[in-house]
Amino acid sequence: MGRMLHYQTEEAVSAGEFELLKDVMHKYNAPRRSSGERIKLWRKSDILKCLTPADALWGFTKIHDDADRELMVKALREMSVVAPRLTWILYEENGQAGNKEVMIRDGEVVKVA
Repeated sequence: MGRMLHYQTEEAVSAGEFELLKDVMHKYNAPRRSSGERIKLWRKSDILKCLTPADALWGFTKIHDDADRELMVKALREMSVVAPRLTWILYEENGQAGNKEVMIRDGEVVKVA
């Protein structure tokens, strides 16, 4: 079956930051065959013009178990380290943590809501 882990940045992402994030994303995605299990990043402006900031990123990944979840969170933490200015919001749909949002910045959890 599986659950979905949604993620997004609060801030607009610069072109340089996006290149750094893509390096981490490609490293994580390389061993994954299914597109559903890969990290996907889109600019909010690619989907809906009304979402702000328009150059913020969002995505989602299907996770099957806690090991997948830990690996995914590790990848997002690594992304937050390579672009420390960005704040990432994670939300696990149907997760065991009671559908809480987690905010990560510079590799550290800064808020659980």
